[in-house]
Amino acid sequence: MPKELVKDLGNIYILGRGASLVRCSVAKPENSEYWGCNNVYRARDVDRLFVMNDLFATQFNRDKDLIKTVNEKDFPVYTLGKYDVLRNNVAYPMKEVIDEFGKAYFLNNTCYMVALAIMQKPKNLTFFGVDLTFGNKSEYFREAKACLEFWLGVAVGRGIIIHLAQESTLLRRINRTKFYWWKEILDETHSYTLQLEPEYLWGRNKCAEKYSIQRLDCRV
Repeated sequence: MPKELVKDLGNIYILGRGASLVRCSVAKPENSEYWGCNNVYRARDVDRLFVMNDLFATQFNRDKDLIKTVNEKDFPVYTLGKYDVLRNNVAYPMKEVIDEFGKAYFLNNTCYMVALAIMQKPKNLTFFGVDLTFGNKSEYFREAKACLEFWLGVAVGRGIIIHLAQESTLLRRINRTKFYWWKEILDETHSYTLQLEPEYLWGRNKCAEKYSIQRLDCRV
């Protein structure tokens, strides 16, 4: 029997195959699980694997030995619908997820993973390899990025702390501050000092006095 989902973990790590996956420790921290998609299991020992595209298409495009290899593993493999060829197959609980969140949408593997992870009420969600590097260049990645950021907002709204890799474009724009009209200064503690410096508009007086917020923790 595939192992059951675990509630109230300290951390669920959501793992993709982006560049920042190398930052993920090979040794899994206590009271946590590694959730991976597609062929991430080849890079890290995952507790759960998610293949939300067609299984055979994923095997053809990404991992020619996918079915054979995962059948030799103990982790459950979540899919949309059941596949008899998988030993530890679990049908993704789509109805339960929709019942939980109501209006929602899913544009890539990771969105399904995050929605299910939120339902387990972990204290933290940490992302490695989920970089969406082309988030501002490709229509597909822009849409997937927006969808995943929607789910990050749902997680934050439920009190879950989000941790993103330095390389990730989630919750920010490439080469842009993620605080509109603020300057960001990142100190050695990885906390931000934010500064606002209003500028003259067409010769008018400044609209506000310069001020700053010190040591605002914005690590997400």
